Amino acid sequence: MTICKKNRKIKYPDMKLYEEIILLDKFYKGKYCVENVIPFYEPLIAAKKRGRHLYWTNFNLPNILSKRKSPEMKGSGSIERFSKFHNYDFYKYKGKQNRGKMSRNLVDYEAGKTIFETVLGIVKKYQRGDVTFKDQALTQIFIDSVEETNQILGTIGLK
Repeated sequence: MTICKKNRKIKYPDMKLYEEIILLDKFYKGKYCVENVIPFYEPLIAAKKRGRHLYWTNFNLPNILSKRKSPEMKGSGSIERFSKFHNYDFYKYKGKQNRGKMSRNLVDYEAGKTIFETVLGIVKKYQRGDVTFKDQALTQIFIDSVEETNQILGTIGLK
């Protein structure tokens, strides 16, 4: 169903985001983080708000993900400002997505780095023996997560 409102098509929200969150929460054994720009509706599943973004995780997310200040979104030159902020030339993009929307919605790479380092810190604590679990099944899940993380680190050259 599509409704027109002042020359703007209104569509049903895409619920695939919630499918992904539910799937990860119920079946994935490792650490996960799902991000989305804050929607116009109240989120159906509670999330952690950081700046203009919501995060669904199965670990504690730091309150501050990046100290960098995002550029002003409105006005002329926003693509140029976000290109500089993200260190990426959005004019090189030749796909169908709107460049302005894409540049505004992109997560700050410093935030991504902070999230990655948070998960890595959890894994390293377990490897040192600083984290233990009473539940053996939970311990096995974490061991599997550590092994998977080590494989990822090896793939990207960090191990």
